[in-house]
Amino acid sequence: MAASPDPFALYEAKALAELADADALAGVGAGGWSGDPTGTVALVSGSGLPDDAAEALGKALAALGFAADTAFVVTSRPRGVRAQGIPARLRLALEAVDAPLVLAVDPEAAADLASAFGIDRLEPGRPVRSVGRVLGHVGDFAASLRDAKLKARSWAAIKAVAAAAGHTTQTKRP
Repeated sequence: MAASPDPFALYEAKALAELADADALAGVGAGGWSGDPTGTVALVSGSGLPDDAAEALGKALAALGFAADTAFVVTSRPRGVRAQGIPARLRLALEAVDAPLVLAVDPEAAADLASAFGIDRLEPGRPVRSVGRVLGHVGDFAASLRDAKLKARSWAAIKAVAAAAGHTTQTKRP
C-alpha cells in the first residue's frame, strides 16, 4: 500500500501554484511575495517592505503570539505589474494563502487591499471582516519606526486589528 501524501505539503504546493497564477495574471514574472505561503497572517506592502520594518513587524507579531516565520508578505505593486491587474493579483494571492488576518502596512497597500476586496477604504486600526478573514491597515509602519508617536499608533492599530481576528497580547509595544 502506498503512503498517503502529506496534506500540508499538498496545501503548500497548491498555494504556490496559485501564487504563480496570480503573478502571471498581472504580468509579474516571479516574486513580489515572500515568507510562508501557509502563514496565519499576511502582510501587504505597496512597494516593498524595508528590512528594518520587516524585523520590527516580526517582533510585533511575536508579541501577539504568532510563531516566528509564519507571516506571508506580498507586495501589491511589484516591479512589472500591470496597474489594472493589481486588485485581481492581490485578491488571488491572498485567497491562495488564505490567512485569517491580513494587515496593510502602508497607505498604498491599504488602497490596493481595499480595492481588491471591494471596500471603500481601510482606516488604520479599524478592522473589516471580508470573506472569512479580517483585513486591517496599520498606518505607514516603516515611517512609524522613526517617530515615537506614530510607532505607538501603529502598534495600537496592529493590536486592534489582530484582536478582531482573535489575537491578543498583554505585551507593551516592541
